[in-house]
Amino acid sequence: MLNRWLGIILGGLMLLANAGIFVRDILPRWLPNDPPPNDAQLLAPGEARQVQVGIFDDDGRRIGTSWTRSHRKPSGDFIIINTTTVLGPLPLPGITVPRVRVESEVALRGTTKRVDDVDLRIHGLGFPFRVRGEAMPTGEFVCSWRIANESGTFLLDADAPAALGDVIRPFDRLPELEVGQTWRVKLLNPLAALGPRGDTAVEAESMLIRVTGRQRIVHGGRQVETYVVKGGGATAYVAEDGRVLRQELTVPLLGDLLLLDERYDAEAREALLHAAP
Repeated sequence: MLNRWLGIILGGLMLLANAGIFVRDILPRWLPNDPPPNDAQLLAPGEARQVQVGIFDDDGRRIGTSWTRSHRKPSGDFIIINTTTVLGPLPLPGITVPRVRVESEVALRGTTKRVDDVDLRIHGLGFPFRVRGEAMPTGEFVCSWRIANESGTFLLDADAPAALGDVIRPFDRLPELEVGQTWRVKLLNPLAALGPRGDTAVEAESMLIRVTGRQRIVHGGRQVETYVVKGGGATAYVAEDGRVLRQELTVPLLGDLLLLDERYDAEAREALLHAAP
């Protein structure tokens, strides 16, 4: 009888110990938490970073390129992130646009790492397309949009813009990842407003993102160990240093896309910027 009670007590203690480990080490990874820091937030005053991503369709043909330039002002007060994405030709309902250029600028306060301002414009559609967001003293982040003659607004909470992404390129850099880590990200989906639904409203869609495991991939002709990040129908493969080497996703109007990290080509960027539109 004594042995039986000792077994029950020891078994209960083991369950309590395992439960404590679960609550301390595992459960936090299953619950959504803060997103990884934007790589630009890790820049030192006066430091800059440049990233280029090639965009390919499901047949492997290049259909665009995206460049991101981030820099922290020498004072350290502000971080500016500029992204230029060139796509084309772009099939829209009833028309094919030869080339579209998406320009975005995000300003972060270096002291609080809060987003202060977001400005997104699409050129080449033949009509105005702009989304602008601004932090308010009330703590809300107010976004306004204009598409041709239509306009509107939507609200985000104060922390949401820190995890604001572009549906064409959901992930920029993701440093300090751990398997099991989860967070939420808001994705702007401007192309959905150009679809056949007849709804021109622009919204930010919430996505749950999870680091599901590790996987070796071939990138640049060599084997690289990566973290696998999934969410919102997208899969990203992230190197140890936070570089997003490969992204696979489906975008409205564009279909299945493959995004690959590339060597930054400043001359190609300037040539495309000076070409129409």
